[in-house]
Amino acid sequence: MRPLIAVLLALAAPAHAAEWFVSTLGSDTTGSGSAAAPFRTLGHVLDPGLGLLTAGDVVTVRGPAGNNTYDECEVRLRLPLTLRSPPGERAHLHCDHNILDTVTVQIDPDASGSTLSNLEISGGYYYALFLQTDWDSTGNPSGHGASNIVIEDCLIHDSGRDAIKITPKSNDVSIRRCEIRHSGRRYPPGTPLDDMNAEGIDNVNGSRMRVADSYIHDIATTGLYFKGGASDVVVERNRIERTGAAGILVGFDTSPEFFDTVANPQYYEAIRGVVRNNIVIDTGYSGIGLYAALDALVANNTLIRTATLGHAAIYFGVTLQDWDPIAGRPPSVNPRIRNNLVLQNGGDCAGIRWLDEIEPGGLYSLSGSPGSDYNRFHDSTGACNFFDTRPGSSLDNGGAFAAWQAEEGSDAHSVEAATAIAADGHLVAGSAAIDAGTVVAEVGDDIDRETRNAPFDIGADERDAGAVFRDGFESVLR
Repeated sequence: MRPLIAVLLALAAPAHAAEWFVSTLGSDTTGSGSAAAPFRTLGHVLDPGLGLLTAGDVVTVRGPAGNNTYDECEVRLRLPLTLRSPPGERAHLHCDHNILDTVTVQIDPDASGSTLSNLEISGGYYYALFLQTDWDSTGNPSGHGASNIVIEDCLIHDSGRDAIKITPKSNDVSIRRCEIRHSGRRYPPGTPLDDMNAEGIDNVNGSRMRVADSYIHDIATTGLYFKGGASDVVVERNRIERTGAAGILVGFDTSPEFFDTVANPQYYEAIRGVVRNNIVIDTGYSGIGLYAALDALVANNTLIRTATLGHAAIYFGVTLQDWDPIAGRPPSVNPRIRNNLVLQNGGDCAGIRWLDEIEPGGLYSLSGSPGSDYNRFHDSTGACNFFDTRPGSSLDNGGAFAAWQAEEGSDAHSVEAATAIAADGHLVAGSAAIDAGTVVAEVGDDIDRETRNAPFDIGADERDAGAVFRDGFESVLR
């Protein structure tokens, strides 16, 4: 007879995760899901009615070159799984964005803990990738969203609206080493920006999201934002290019029902957000914008040719929250803006907005100082323009850098001058940005993961002749 302790340990031991295989050469009729006899569709292996899967299982989707496309909509994870392609292959999950009311891949709240790895995901009438929630501020305030999700080494593109949509209480989402591009395919050319909702990453009240080492480009509206009360989000070491609206927004404008007013009674859009070591190039509006942001850090970013249509490279915007009388609409409070390199081609370098349409007293985008210093500004078309439209400001119609320093009591160690950089945003030998910054405790490396040494360089790059997006974009851009 086996000793009782051995029996108990055997009963308590977790079952080993099973691996299931899907291939374009497989069969849902005769396949068993093994490597030798794979299924044909994800819809089959994920079908809850068949009961094939157990939490923790791995679904490996074959994706050999030339035969890797799965035309499937509503690929839905209902329990924690790893969905991946094998090394050397990449399966392409595609849903035509003209098919009404679809997403390509959805992750349910009960699938929290899942990983998507090495996949191409495209299309979807709404979203290519959708993280669902069952949280509701009134009906189900104890609910949660799809959380502890890892999205890595994926190509996500050509969505009808947002490429990635993250809904309330979908917390602790990590997006790393991904390429995200060409959102908003459902909108005809020439559609006004105000009529589009097509971000690269749209996060509404998902806390502790981390977006790192990714390439986000050719986005119809904003590259990425986190809003609705999202807290402790980190956006680092990304390259964001060619966005119709903004590059990165810390907060934005959210309907009141998406806020958790127990945790966030003042309706801050973003709390303790960190944006560091990013390169943002060619945006229609702000390079980095702050909206109702509490205790934000924006440090060591490089902004090139941003705000060509409006706002400013670094911009404080107002949040209206649907003009709802119950909303808080707070200003940004206690920002820190350090070591940023701003190189413009006609767009304003920094700006603070005030809106007089809310009574009494108008609507402020910022309370107090912008908290900016050790930044470097330049406009290739002439002197940088800075504005602050708050009542009593001398910069209501814009002004020069010296006026900005005097009016805001900030940027004492910042400089307006030309700065030598490479076309990709890296510093070149002899650049005046080298060793011109200050140490920021929350910034330990640069966009290439090179260690920063005091005094820090200004911008996303800590000068090292041998580092070009090392360990980050190289795998994404291959």
